[in-house]
Amino acid sequence: MNNAEPNRLTQTRGKYAAKYGHEIDDWSALFLTETQEHFQSLENRVGKSIAAIDRAALELKGRKRFLQFQDRNQALFYGLGVSGPYSIAGIVLSVLFYVLIRHGQQYIERQRILEQYPNAPAFRQIMQQGKIIKHDGVLYLQLVPLPKKGEVQIGRHYLYDSQEKRVLVPLRSQ
Repeated sequence: MNNAEPNRLTQTRGKYAAKYGHEIDDWSALFLTETQEHFQSLENRVGKSIAAIDRAALELKGRKRFLQFQDRNQALFYGLGVSGPYSIAGIVLSVLFYVLIRHGQQYIERQRILEQYPNAPAFRQIMQQGKIIKHDGVLYLQLVPLPKKGEVQIGRHYLYDSQEKRVLVPLRSQ
């Protein structure tokens, strides 16, 4: 209480006595007066806040735009124009995410194969240039004997070593 005047305390004591039929001491009257002042201050602030909220609500209601369309097609194209760019961006991002995940999985699979088979890079040219045929449900790498003259083509020719009875397939030329 800013300046507790005796008559305000007397008024508080009188209101309490009239309402409840009991007399209160000066300290209780002082406490009730202080409490009442704080509640009045709080009530004023709440009232101002409610008024500010009401003004903001009226301002927002004034900003609303109501749209009317002549037909359904016009409404559809307006809706597509508003939401279309976001939808397209979402689809593009989804496809991009899918492609990145897919390539990441393929990379991991290839890395696993290279770690599992350390000689795999030596077979690269055969994989690129070799001709695969299917015969009786089985896939074969088709090679022809190495010609007497001409250039060796990796993935196309083989050399038969009759002494060791084995087939030699060129992997890389130097």
